[in-house]
Amino acid sequence: MTALQAPKTARRISEAKMSARGRRPGHKIGRNGLRYWVAKQVVRDPMDYPDQCIALPLAVDEQTIDTLCQEYTAALHRWIEQQKKAGSDEDAPKLKTVYDGTVLAACHIYQEHPFSRFHKVKSNTRDTYTKKLRIIETTVGRRLIRNLTLLDVQHWYDEWRKPAEPGGKERIDQAHDCVSMFKTVLRFNAALRRQDCKRLYEEIKDGSSIVHFEKGGAREQEMTYAQAAAFVRKALEMGDSGVVPFTRGRNLAIGTAAQFDLALRQKDIIGEFARNEADLTSALRRGAAAFDFGGAMWTGYFVWERIAGWRLRIKTSKSKYRTAQDFDLTLQSLLFPLLEAVPHEERTGPIVKDENGVPWKDRTYAKHFRRIARAAGIPDDVWNMDARAGAATEAEEAGANIEGIQTLLTHSKKDTTLRYIRRSSAKIAEVAKARSRVRQQGGGTT
Repeated sequence: MTALQAPKTARRISEAKMSARGRRPGHKIGRNGLRYWVAKQVVRDPMDYPDQCIALPLAVDEQTIDTLCQEYTAALHRWIEQQKKAGSDEDAPKLKTVYDGTVLAACHIYQEHPFSRFHKVKSNTRDTYTKKLRIIETTVGRRLIRNLTLLDVQHWYDEWRKPAEPGGKERIDQAHDCVSMFKTVLRFNAALRRQDCKRLYEEIKDGSSIVHFEKGGAREQEMTYAQAAAFVRKALEMGDSGVVPFTRGRNLAIGTAAQFDLALRQKDIIGEFARNEADLTSALRRGAAAFDFGGAMWTGYFVWERIAGWRLRIKTSKSKYRTAQDFDLTLQSLLFPLLEAVPHEERTGPIVKDENGVPWKDRTYAKHFRRIARAAGIPDDVWNMDARAGAATEAEEAGANIEGIQTLLTHSKKDTTLRYIRRSSAKIAEVAKARSRVRQQGGGTT
């Protein structure tokens, strides 16, 4: 065979076929006889183009097929040019995820982009964001944003709201939070000039009069003084009898008493471990104390070193650590005897810690709290966080003015404080008595 001769096995392509390929790039006929436009028929690497295979209509003429293939190909080439331009921008952040128009890609970019507020929030808030993003990604991640409408998001809300198991409670808060998280993702990607995200975000925002994403109601539970006192007694009893380690029982009693007497959140009592250098730096900047536990840095305010003279000055998480509260601990009838009973040699570092002298993480603390709470007869729907509502309600019933309670809870708005005051039966009874007195005195209107 001479050098000019083609091998017998070489594929021969007719001029007519070559001409057809030029007229309709990307055209392919599937095994079922249906026709498609396929991006990889045009270029080897379509660079994550979102529509890599598009079904072509059946009842159209050949010229229409040619036109559609040319239009789809032109859109592909525009996409490739945009991706190359973005990749050649030296100042642009380098992300693992290339935006392909899907919900999944938008969520990943929100979490990866260095300018995203996702990296600015505290670690526990970031954990909450991550949980909601994971729900979004696993349930609707493959959907193309440009094809979505407000009604799609409404349908997602309805699905996310359904009980985890038949007969269970609706997960209203989960559904509401997932929609809010999705809106945050859209808003961030819209800021990156992604028009499909901007369009859908504005559609959701403007559609509030059509679709309402209901949020779960405020909690109505409270921890009463009787329940807090019962918890303290049971925790000490279980520690004394060896049902739980003595130090665990005592410190859980201190933690619960502190939450009730001082109206503090669990986080203010047990502190937190810094997950990275940025978290540690932020905590130290806010004035938190820091202790090293085997290489893990703990930060917090409820520490022995800060209650000299039995006065505690503490910045709270509820006020974003901007406002400090000053407590005279000798006035706290539930808490003070517990603190005073701690031996002097143990009064160092975090006040609330486990039997090994290491501060608890939030879930572990909540688990130990629940075990003792059940033993003390406290219902499961009363959480340790409800101690703040109990403190506010007790203060209001004792005659404290709303401004004083607002200061105690470090709320910036009075309306927020009012939501913490649970029991209204006493107020209603007082109103009824007052009306009755007026009637008895003949002062009613005729």
